[in-house]
Amino acid sequence: MLNTTRLSDGLPTLEEAAKYRVVLELPPNQRDAAARVLVARQRREQAPGRRTWEAKDALLPPPDGLIAVLDSKGDLWRSVPGTDEWRHVPRPGPASNQGTTGPLPWREFLQTHAPASEPPDEWAQQRTDVMDSLRAARGELNRLLADAADGPRAGTGAPSVAETDEDDDDLLGRAKRWAAHLTGAADRLHAAVNAAELLHDEVITELARAFSDARLSESRVTRGPNGEVSIRLSPSDADLLAGMMAVSATLLPMNLQHVGLKPHGWFSGPRSTTMHLSDDGGRLLTKLLRGHRS
Repeated sequence: MLNTTRLSDGLPTLEEAAKYRVVLELPPNQRDAAARVLVARQRREQAPGRRTWEAKDALLPPPDGLIAVLDSKGDLWRSVPGTDEWRHVPRPGPASNQGTTGPLPWREFLQTHAPASEPPDEWAQQRTDVMDSLRAARGELNRLLADAADGPRAGTGAPSVAETDEDDDDLLGRAKRWAAHLTGAADRLHAAVNAAELLHDEVITELARAFSDARLSESRVTRGPNGEVSIRLSPSDADLLAGMMAVSATLLPMNLQHVGLKPHGWFSGPRSTTMHLSDDGGRLLTKLLRGHRS
């Protein structure tokens, strides 16, 4: 999930404008429209290189090539490919604080959620770089797999990687070429991911790294469907984590239950255990795991 809080840092919002004296002095039925006009003007002055659309622009078609906008609250909306609709991308955090919004046509979206502004230029570039790196890695892998298909390569008589009687030098040479190509593709992917600061979800990223460092290798850390931190554990990892949490009082000033780990947060099954936490709970669990490692 995109970390939308970082996309909208410092961007004027409707909530702020609604508290301005110049707005509050107007009759109640005029305040909302005035606040929206004020936010649009402020955004254009603050970020002149990023386009902003107002409710009056709803009569115009959506701009070509636009894939995302930030609404009057600073929340991210993404275009639905092949349609005129836009869908809301929830912020990280409890869904109960956000409500649910279905996809909206551009015109209806602007009438309800304007002003809307383009995200920072870096967001689009970072996303493009990650996608390009993924495509390149997939292409490289497909090429290597095609070369390794069983049987001699068509028209060349050259043996495949599956030939057990292949000459040792040829086998090592092919292995070296594979290693070089795969390493290069992985390096490009790592570089794109590390540069994509606006795409990172720090809570998830840091917690996943802490699980890996703590040798809980069969765990998976993701954003849950309602915006919570969702951790899926294998039986062995669940046992190890339970042991760590049992001594958490010696490592941390507070217990995990105080920051989002509720009694119904564990769901055990025959093959996995799922735990849901708040963002604060995820940060505290990260600290716990790093404390055990040190």
